[in-house]
Amino acid sequence: MRSVNYLLSIIFTAVFLCLVSGCSNAAGQDGPRYVITSPELAELVAILAGPDPIAGVTIECDYPPFLKELPKIGNFGAVDMEKIVNLSPTLVFTSGLEQQHITNELAKLNIPVAPFYPQSISQLDATIAALGLLLQKEATADSLRRFLQEQLACYSAAIPEYRPRVFVEIYGSPLMSVSDSSFVGELISLAGGRNVFPDLPREYSRISAEKVVDLDPEIIIVTYPGVDARTVASRKGWEVISACRNGRIYTTEDINPDLILRATPRALEGIKRLRELFHAPA
Repeated sequence: MRSVNYLLSIIFTAVFLCLVSGCSNAAGQDGPRYVITSPELAELVAILAGPDPIAGVTIECDYPPFLKELPKIGNFGAVDMEKIVNLSPTLVFTSGLEQQHITNELAKLNIPVAPFYPQSISQLDATIAALGLLLQKEATADSLRRFLQEQLACYSAAIPEYRPRVFVEIYGSPLMSVSDSSFVGELISLAGGRNVFPDLPREYSRISAEKVVDLDPEIIIVTYPGVDARTVASRKGWEVISACRNGRIYTTEDINPDLILRATPRALEGIKRLRELFHAPA
């Protein structure tokens, strides 16, 4: 039901914005000018529309690399409204969660805003479809969607019989992990892993260190910087965990977290890398 509601909401957003702007050059002869506050949306818009229409981004928007050279309008959690206004955008792309207030403020300023927050593989597919409509890049979007669907189907059909127990640590203080219903959880499954926290109160939720010990993961994936494998293995009581005993703790030195945290086509690379880590020869 959540995916259906998401699909309906983003199609409504895309159609509405097309109607009010004509999906054309709302800024006159200069063409569209997009400002983007989310790295995953910046990546998707860049794939579909190319670099020319993108006028500004937040500092987290770093892929494709040309985004690093564009004017910055703050960071994901704290954008500078004055900088956005000065860029004269025809449309601002925002995300969910803490960016809801940004969407509201932009609406008050009568700046067209398009909020997208894909939280699953199906929602990524729906977002690409809606962006294709909104950007007038339907053919490109359809080709990208078909490619993703084909590749994901291949991974789904080739999940290894043995699936190691996996603990994904997305934050250390407080200690947090992911459920199977999260985007990261879906990738873990497609890579042939078995999430030790399949059911949590939320997709990304606090967990206890003691529970990690009880569940004895065979593999630990740490997705935030500043932590090495030795530090994780030396936590009180964690020396008995299989992943710690066998040296199967992987950090940002082993896998780029953007490949599994961001709902973009690069998730295919993330699945491939996870599968290499999960099923590396002993």
